[in-house]
Amino acid sequence: MKDFDPKWQACAGRARGATRPDETAPFGFAQRVVARAFSTETQPLEFAWERQAARWLAGAVVVLVLCAVIELPHLRDARPLEPGIENAVAQLVWSL
Repeated sequence: MKDFDPKWQACAGRARGATRPDETAPFGFAQRVVARAFSTETQPLEFAWERQAARWLAGAVVVLVLCAVIELPHLRDARPLEPGIENAVAQLVWSL
């Protein structure tokens, strides 16, 4: 820390003597940026989300159809909400 001031002065002197880089854009830069922004080869993020949402929706529909197919044989049961024997046994065992 005792050598801070001379080092600071040396760095500040080099910074003052440095040349400034050219900050102008190259010829045609703005046109290339606009052309890339409006190109059709890139897909917007919303399109990707819509495709993913459609896949999830299709998967959910498949699961619902599968559940309906499994329950179809029991559609005409006389008492569909009556617990079966396995439920009664399970209730009795857990209440002991």
